[in-house]
Amino acid sequence: MVNAVSNVNAEPSPDPRAEGSMRREIGVMLGAALVVNATIGTGIFKTPAKVVRLAGSLPAAMAIWCAGAVIALCGALTLAELAAAMPRTGGLYEYLRRAWGNRVAFLFGWAKLTLLIPSAVGSFARLAAESANSLAGLSPSPARDTRTALVFLAVCTGANLLGTRATARQQAAITVVKYASVVLLAVLGLALPAAHAVAPPAELPPFAATVSVGGCFAALVSCMWAYDGWADLASLSGEVRDPGRTLPKALVAGTVAIALVYLSANLGYARTLGLDGLRHSTSGSNMAAANLAATILGGPGRAVLSAMILVSCLGGCMSSLMTGPRVFVPLATDGLFVRSLGALSPRTAVPSRAIVVCAALGGVYVTVRSFEQLTEAFVVGYFPFYAMAVLAVFKLRRSDPAMARPFRVPLFPLPPLTFLAGTSVLMWGALRDLDPNAWVAFAVMLAGLPLGWAWSRFASSAPAARRAE
Repeated sequence: MVNAVSNVNAEPSPDPRAEGSMRREIGVMLGAALVVNATIGTGIFKTPAKVVRLAGSLPAAMAIWCAGAVIALCGALTLAELAAAMPRTGGLYEYLRRAWGNRVAFLFGWAKLTLLIPSAVGSFARLAAESANSLAGLSPSPARDTRTALVFLAVCTGANLLGTRATARQQAAITVVKYASVVLLAVLGLALPAAHAVAPPAELPPFAATVSVGGCFAALVSCMWAYDGWADLASLSGEVRDPGRTLPKALVAGTVAIALVYLSANLGYARTLGLDGLRHSTSGSNMAAANLAATILGGPGRAVLSAMILVSCLGGCMSSLMTGPRVFVPLATDGLFVRSLGALSPRTAVPSRAIVVCAALGGVYVTVRSFEQLTEAFVVGYFPFYAMAVLAVFKLRRSDPAMARPFRVPLFPLPPLTFLAGTSVLMWGALRDLDPNAWVAFAVMLAGLPLGWAWSRFASSAPAARRAE
């Protein structure tokens, strides 16, 4: 292995490959745009129908979307305290390491490499491929979708290798298009006064006839996939200007913007399609967003929707490849992972090797797993780490009360407790009906536990670059 990471405090002029040479180029507006871009992906187009089917009624479905917004905002407020206090690239990794130790931090890095990043970029690339092929008028073909998804992964990888500023500006432009698209769906949906009939597909999936607690719990799992992304900006903490002030503002502003547009879009779906129309909106050309677009815009509406989804998914894929691989920079700096994976490009100051490796693994996932399997594995794999990061606020307030905290969670401890309660419900609903293939992915992630123990033994017996606290 090439020792590409050095002690960032050892030299007055840091090695351009080291963590300390990452450039702080992200402000409040760009940070909030990155939160929005990381969040708006596939969920708002695909999940509203599933939420309604599982919840059993429109009021119950809207209550679930509101609950998801509250959970996401509580998570963002809690994470904002940690991000402002520990503005280091890697985000959750640093909070987990400081609160729970190196082995948990290693497990998070292992999970990001083997499950979380590949499943995220793979799901975005696959749905982008389906939308592109539909837009081109091609008949459905899994093999063609896979090839197109691999091309999109290569394009998104190349865009991320250009550097933080160039990539962030590209994503800011994509964010404007994505957000405007969802706003357009909401406005058009709310402009029509009554529900319209939607022809059911040949094979209607089962749905709840009445509201049930179990159904609502299961619906929350799908809802939180749509809201996920609010924490991604923390992974870029080392590249944010004035992080103590910028990170809390950007995290909260981005999350609020997402909640408002999601709730508006779902009101538009409900008003235009009605309960039966949403229940009958399954996927592909018959998903809720496609039915709404076709109802209002006629035949071209589905093509417009396919273009929206294509842009949205490409933005989500680019965002995941931008934020996710950053975790390997501090992992390598701290000697907890393969150091060459955390090396920064001397020219662009981005972790180019990590980006390429994560994209390659995403390509493997695309060839062997469906969209639903990819998203399910992501939710089940990520939220335990979210919960541990939120619990870190309580632990660090007790163990390190002198830590500088430019931002403190308002109404503490209500927001973190609300998030933890929501996460518990979500995990129960996800694990109850988890696909068998997702258990395999989850087992691969848990394999990081013995690997973390072995690596800690290896690292403690060999010299390693350590970041000064």
